[in-house]
Amino acid sequence: MGKIGSTEQGSVSVVIVTFGGDTLPAVLESVGSCPAVAEVILVNNLDDPPWPEGVEGRASRMSDPLRLVHGQGNVGFGAGCNLGVARARGTHVLLLNPDCLPAAGAVERLLALVTAQPDDAWVAGPRLLKADGTEQSGGRCNAGTPGQWLGEAFGGPFAARWGRVNLHRQPVPAADLVEVPAISGAFMLMPTAFFRRLGGFDPGYFLYFEDLALCRAARRAGGRVLFAPAVTAVHPKGCSPVSRLVVLGHKIRSFRRYLFTEFAPEGVPRWQLWGLWALLSAGLLARTVLTGSPFQGDTRRSRADHPRPSPGPGGAFR
Repeated sequence: MGKIGSTEQGSVSVVIVTFGGDTLPAVLESVGSCPAVAEVILVNNLDDPPWPEGVEGRASRMSDPLRLVHGQGNVGFGAGCNLGVARARGTHVLLLNPDCLPAAGAVERLLALVTAQPDDAWVAGPRLLKADGTEQSGGRCNAGTPGQWLGEAFGGPFAARWGRVNLHRQPVPAADLVEVPAISGAFMLMPTAFFRRLGGFDPGYFLYFEDLALCRAARRAGGRVLFAPAVTAVHPKGCSPVSRLVVLGHKIRSFRRYLFTEFAPEGVPRWQLWGLWALLSAGLLARTVLTGSPFQGDTRRSRADHPRPSPGPGGAFR
């Protein structure tokens, strides 16, 4: 076990929720060498073994403490993050997907940028890249209003009137930090106290959409959501080991929860929300059947985060 790392900007507890996957060791190697990282908290949602393959031996060689959270079962991504942050000792927490590889110096650079801000109520993320170096959808996005979902799905006059959910098609900003409505939970840095003040992720989202909901909660609480274009991390396309229909089911259920939890209280008629949910869910199902994937060009979660199919009956659309 190494000493607790820190910089003059503070210390970072990295929380990674995993369900297996062969990309995890490389990610641990990357964050374990960051000067600002105080500890890495690995939340293993697998029932067995306690240590993911290729990780146990690495724990003793890391310069930063690697702490394991295990035995809770597959509680989902958001609830797993909450378990990790509850144990965090750093001044800041970095929620990191097990397939998201920060560029060299990315954690320190992002920490320096955001801690120079005049407040401590913020959520920040880098520009997420696909394996080919192009920007991935979902790294910076709108908050996903009903109109924006129509614009994302159908473009044309819908996008002209309401905009789209994803912002990666827009030019990369020149500024060091840009305020945006939402960022991806694949790489999300914030003060630990602010995450706890928000109550963490809504555990009702088993998988997908918990990041959009948290960003909306942060803004309602007077915080800001910040995007750092020059700070990058590679988040390659994942490949779930479970049925694509299982993945689809989680996306559709979380989309329904997001619409009704976020927009029904704002006065959007429930019949409109049901109609939008049914329309877009049908389109997502059709795309899954036709292309073999529920994702639009890339994935937001690796196979490490997807649950196994359970016996018996069985983020964002981006």
